[in-house]
Amino acid sequence: MFNFQSDDLPKSKCYLSHGTLPQFIDPSQPPSKKKPFATVLSQSFTHTLDLVLPEELYELIWKDVESEVGLVRYSRVIMPLSVLLEGDFFSSYIKTGNIMMLSQGRPGVNDLFYLKDDTIRHRLRARNIVAGILRLELAKESYERCGLIGKPIRDGGRKHLKTRYAVEINLRLPSMLHGKKGFERIVWAFKNVLNHSMTWLFHDLQDTHAVAAVQLTDMPITKHHPTFKMCHPQIHRMEAVVTPALDASALGASSSELSDWATEVYEWLSLIALQSPRVQSGDAIDPYLCRYSVPENSSTAIANNFMILRWTGLIPSFWIRKLFIACIKKLIKFFMRTISLACRSRNVSVGLDWFTLSSSAFRTEVANAQEGYTILRLPTNEPTGHLPEDTSGETGGVSDTKFPPEEYVLWEMADSCDGRV
Repeated sequence: MFNFQSDDLPKSKCYLSHGTLPQFIDPSQPPSKKKPFATVLSQSFTHTLDLVLPEELYELIWKDVESEVGLVRYSRVIMPLSVLLEGDFFSSYIKTGNIMMLSQGRPGVNDLFYLKDDTIRHRLRARNIVAGILRLELAKESYERCGLIGKPIRDGGRKHLKTRYAVEINLRLPSMLHGKKGFERIVWAFKNVLNHSMTWLFHDLQDTHAVAAVQLTDMPITKHHPTFKMCHPQIHRMEAVVTPALDASALGASSSELSDWATEVYEWLSLIALQSPRVQSGDAIDPYLCRYSVPENSSTAIANNFMILRWTGLIPSFWIRKLFIACIKKLIKFFMRTISLACRSRNVSVGLDWFTLSSSAFRTEVANAQEGYTILRLPTNEPTGHLPEDTSGETGGVSDTKFPPEEYVLWEMADSCDGRV
């Protein structure tokens, strides 16, 4: 194959992490400081979320997971920036609410605005993160006309040429009230400079009516005639997918072997999410057109059916974390049921208790932007100790059985300007 890509072009970076999941997760205080939960929360605006799991596992756990996490509702609305500081919208959503908003525009090209509420993250993390931050990414001309205080940011071009600026405003401060001098300066800038209408994606994190059909006329956003959308998953089925052994044995090898294993598995998972026929057992593509092969010996690889669930829209990070935790909890019940004799008599395959969660982010910055991540919950190894001989399927009799820790592999995708090493 010919390589037409220049080596001078910036390339995305991929950071690999491997660790164990906590043995117990409190639903009232879910984890937020450690990976992979911290990675999920760090990506505020997600436009695509993929969940890939074996069909056998899908039939056993998905109904319970779906009833636990519910659906996500967001809206698409056209309004100017000044609406954020007016009337019920300002008092209900900005001062006391918990919302996330993202305007139209491309970072580094157009003026881009977004607002996110980091109240929970600020309370749990010992970091200087303030709730209710409105970020304005402006071109140099707009920034000079606004009269607001900001700082220069990278625009992807020449490093020392300042062409774009970012203004961050904490709208939750006590001084952010009508009549205050600093606040009136912001109102003037929104009404006289940044006064054009634009399309926004809006989500209320306190929305408890995402499942039931309710009247929405009492919400402050309804006066701007939004279009409400529900994030229903698109469910696809792939048959006869050649499946390699997804064990953790390669994770203790050398760095080069670990890198090769992670690259091959990530490529295989990506092809499943794309529903590519290259990973199916009956594929007979000409090797001149495609030389891909599943990372496993044909003698040991097996074919399984997989379910692919895809959500598109404005998906909040807290809902993704809730989905991830729900899958983990239901997966534990599935695994304990699998090791029992009753479940083995129903031909439930051991080694299919894994799933992957992949997300793609809205790009909000030119440099230091997170593009997405993929979390693979590895299959659980066989437990040690005495397994019960009863066929009731209950796990109460497993007294001396030791279950291995749940492991995960995390791929984090970032741009070439990311500061991590």
